[in-house]
Amino acid sequence: MRYALSAPSDSFAFADKDIIRDQWRVTTPGLKLKDGVVTGDGPISRFELLITPDLAEVDRIYMGLSRTGTGFVLYGPGLKGEDISTSLRAEIDGASAAVPSSDAIDGYVFVGPKDYVTDYGDSLVIAPPQLASELDQSIRNDFAGSRAFYRSRLGIAPTLKPVLVVSVDSPGPSTFRGDVTDTGVISLRFKGEEWRSAQEEVSPFVWHEAFHLWNGHGVHNRDGDTAPWLHEGSAEYAAIAGPVSSGGMSEDQARERMSDKVNGCRRAFNSTGGRRPALKSGSAVYDCGTVIQWIADMELRQAGQADFFALWGRMLETARGREEGFGTAEFLAALTDASAVHLVLDPQVEDRWGRIQGRMADLGVRVVNAPSDQELMAAALFHVAKANCLRGSYGFYNEPGALKLDGENCGPLSGGPIIDAVEGLNPQEHGRAMFDAVKERCAAAQSVRYRTRDGRTLEAVCPTELPVPQAWRIVEAPAFGR
Repeated sequence: MRYALSAPSDSFAFADKDIIRDQWRVTTPGLKLKDGVVTGDGPISRFELLITPDLAEVDRIYMGLSRTGTGFVLYGPGLKGEDISTSLRAEIDGASAAVPSSDAIDGYVFVGPKDYVTDYGDSLVIAPPQLASELDQSIRNDFAGSRAFYRSRLGIAPTLKPVLVVSVDSPGPSTFRGDVTDTGVISLRFKGEEWRSAQEEVSPFVWHEAFHLWNGHGVHNRDGDTAPWLHEGSAEYAAIAGPVSSGGMSEDQARERMSDKVNGCRRAFNSTGGRRPALKSGSAVYDCGTVIQWIADMELRQAGQADFFALWGRMLETARGREEGFGTAEFLAALTDASAVHLVLDPQVEDRWGRIQGRMADLGVRVVNAPSDQELMAAALFHVAKANCLRGSYGFYNEPGALKLDGENCGPLSGGPIIDAVEGLNPQEHGRAMFDAVKERCAAAQSVRYRTRDGRTLEAVCPTELPVPQAWRIVEAPAFGR
């Protein structure tokens, strides 16, 4: 990367402080990069950067540089200077392509072989030749199907020609991750062939990211950082209601997925003693966000006031004509003061989940208590975390092939370790057996042993007995498809 400044400066600071720049090096003699700032012994007028791909996926942070075959996906905003106008131009040969060709500094840009790019007229799909044919075709079908469905049900088209870039070169640890940028570019990153162990998750993954073409980019979401539950929860719920309506997911599968979301949200509340968690990080953003959208959808339909898609279509269409865009205020304004959504969002509610269950029963939802292996796993993890995390929030990311703890004030469990085993058992594969093993250790007030992906053994105290969790299974609910 070559930088040319319009005027000499004592330093050059990158605007986005969250981007991980561990693999960035200034190659210009006499200059160095430290803490996101390029400095030297004198004024700087130009410099060169050597950027190599990120070594790992980290939470919800955009990848600065990632691979797709012999090509690359670069995150333009990570290159912007602080308080300085920055543009990005790619120098390529005749066999290569740079997509998008304009405004690349505002989002992801693909730079690589031209023959990776397929133009469908209303969209571009960029994929390397080593992508397995069944994954390739599944993604292309879901990308086209989801966009057609959303355009029809929301009543508006995306503001940009969408670009989907697929990679099987993710460094992990997650089996797959994805995100969307303001240039209309979606990056889907798979870690080798590990997607084969979670094939049922690929379609909802594509539907989720496609919804962000409407609710996350191309329109200003002023609460995107402070209330990510709004745009992430709506994308997650759209990735249930959409596939069911299109025949790609059954009602039984939808109820199962929603059961997981409800129980995930309940666990997040339990971790804060019943108070509403911040809903700014971790799986609670997705779990509680999805529950909120589901409740809103059922209430609107019961009242004969359209549904989730109609609400979002109106809200987004209005937001496109307003500088302030949209946020939680517009969403909540579409609901009544008596909406059960407030039972989820209010900071403190007496018998919160009993009242939510009662309201859901009024909406036609019936639940039974039947903890699955996943719920038992989560109950054990939260129970031990509660004993070790002395302040702040805590939780975990349960992504295919990578269970990562979340919490910075959790003693030996701090630092976001990826856990391969608890008491010698893989928690993602043997949740019930792991629960029983942890329950036995805690009953004896013995420490619980975690083995990390990097080979460490962590010992966490557990001074109180582990109770059997309450985990709802949704056995009856209004149809998700429509």
